[in-house]
Amino acid sequence: MDERVSAKQDRRTGRTERVGSEDARDDAAADRAAAYDAATDQAAADEARLRFRQRGVGRIDPDERIGPTLEPDEQLVAVRRSAVAYRPETPESSAASPVAVDVYVTTRRLVLAGSDVHSFDLATVDEAVVSNERLLLVLGDGAGLILEVDWPRLLRVEIAAARAARR
Repeated sequence: MDERVSAKQDRRTGRTERVGSEDARDDAAADRAAAYDAATDQAAADEARLRFRQRGVGRIDPDERIGPTLEPDEQLVAVRRSAVAYRPETPESSAASPVAVDVYVTTRRLVLAGSDVHSFDLATVDEAVVSNERLLLVLGDGAGLILEVDWPRLLRVEIAAARAARR
């Protein structure tokens, strides 16, 4: 994850445009704030949690980007377009620059598809917390991953449901 970009979607055309990281992060945050509010996100997360408990994890049809990478028994659970992902600096590693990605949650993995594709086994996700409208993931190696994404509370529930379905 080395590309200093973010994504902004033109509401008229639906096209996503990549722009410089600092301005783009501000623009992307403003766009996400306009698209929903935390209470709506929490309500959607609560509804999804109940639905997953009653009916299990729903599957969605994969697109052309993720479909070819799925294993025969792996299913797509959630997708978030035009997210921004980065890793914060730790004593053991330097920070990774923000990158524009599409986020895919499967029954096995969290996949960040941008100019490069990064995949994380769901078993390595130790904790998922929403803070400051960002989804913070703590991975098994102690490293963190930050996702600036629409509906972060709902995504947290979808990741938890995919993990639970795997057990």
